[in-house]
Amino acid sequence: MKNYSEEMRELINRYKAKGFEYGKPISYLEFRNGCSKEEWEKELLELKELEFTEQQINENEKRYKLYFVYSRKSGRVYVLTFREKIRIISIYPLGKSTVKRYHQVKFKK
Repeated sequence: MKNYSEEMRELINRYKAKGFEYGKPISYLEFRNGCSKEEWEKELLELKELEFTEQQINENEKRYKLYFVYSRKSGRVYVLTFREKIRIISIYPLGKSTVKRYHQVKFKK
C-alpha cells in the first residue's frame, strides 16, 4: 500500500492559509476525541506524529486518511479532502488493538 504522506505535506502547505471547514459539528468531534479544535488544527498543520497516509477516491473526490500514532496504545485518524479549504470529514481515535493491527499491516517500512 502506497504512503501519500509527502503529497499530504504539500497539500497542507498549499491550503493552510485558507483555513479549515468541517463535515461534522465541532462539538461532536471534540467530544469524540477528547481534544479541542485548536489542538487538532495545530496537529494537522505540523504533521509531526503522522505515521501513514492512505488515499481513497470516492464519488470523484480524493480523500486522505491520515494515521497519527502517539504510542503503541493510542492514535488518531483524520479523514480529509481539499476543496476551497481543508475539509475535515471525520476524526476518530485509535485504540490499542487497532494500532497494533495497523503496525503489522500498514505501517511496515
